[in-house]
Amino acid sequence: MQIGRLEKLNIRNVWPKEDYDFTPWLALPENLSLLAGELGLGELVEITEEVAVGSFRADIVCQDAGERKVVIENQFSVSDHRHLGQIMTYLVGAEAHTVVWIAESLRDEHRAVIDWLNEITPRDYAFFGVELEVWRIADSVPAPKFEVVVRPNEWSRIQKERNRANEMEDYQRRMEYWQAFLDRFPFSDSLSPPSRAPNQGWLKMSLTGTDAVKDCGIYAHRMLNLNQIGVFLSVGRHDAEVFAQWLKNSKQYPSIDPDQWKQNRNGLFQNFSTLQADALEESDWLRQHNWMYERVEALLCDWREGFKGEVETLLRLGRDERPDRE
Repeated sequence: MQIGRLEKLNIRNVWPKEDYDFTPWLALPENLSLLAGELGLGELVEITEEVAVGSFRADIVCQDAGERKVVIENQFSVSDHRHLGQIMTYLVGAEAHTVVWIAESLRDEHRAVIDWLNEITPRDYAFFGVELEVWRIADSVPAPKFEVVVRPNEWSRIQKERNRANEMEDYQRRMEYWQAFLDRFPFSDSLSPPSRAPNQGWLKMSLTGTDAVKDCGIYAHRMLNLNQIGVFLSVGRHDAEVFAQWLKNSKQYPSIDPDQWKQNRNGLFQNFSTLQADALEESDWLRQHNWMYERVEALLCDWREGFKGEVETLLRLGRDERPDRE
């Protein structure tokens, strides 16, 4: 039996620059979940890069399941006093409860400082020291490894208990919220909603039709941290220049605000409508669900009245009429 050998790589061969390459990579939800798993933080949401804190900028600011702020500071090379000072600034300025310092190597004196901070601060605060490595086997793709070298005492046990309680409560409430929505309203043949409530913050109602528009969908979603609910139309991934060209020449539809198109981190173009509402307030669910249903019906009406053809035109532009780049 042939056995491969692990090879440690220079992280700069994978991410040439910390700010332009590594931080944007880490900020993607699927990558940040790798780090969160090692730290025992559970799901991290509301991810923002380069957040201004006084005259400094925190690399990544996000929230844990308990809606507490998490600040992540990245550093290629050996840890230094400058980054330690920035971390203390972010702790105060960003009102963070969890601070994660990532470096290629953490000096012993900096590990001691992180241990000291964990000892003197209240139990709700947590400080982590993480060393970043990249490995591969033979010609495999590089694999990141987050080695947690400093963490709070009993952190894993505390977080598991806290996350389990939060997840169970939110799981139940999400299921109840979406099931009430699905039970309340009939859906037309042009929509394909899920057969049962999903355990997530959003619910997708796929638009049925040709293969050309199979990636399109109408979504309802709830955002507890923003105290909002919303409905959005997603029309798939497209080249930004092609999309801008199409948007300039597309028709206007009552339910689709041309100024509300946004491209998310995964390249999907989406058009949003939102309403201030507390999705945990069950007595307000009827109002919220009525608003969602009205928005869904309006989008579906415009879809039938010509927007489906508009999306097919967009797809043809991307395939056959892509504008030349300089």
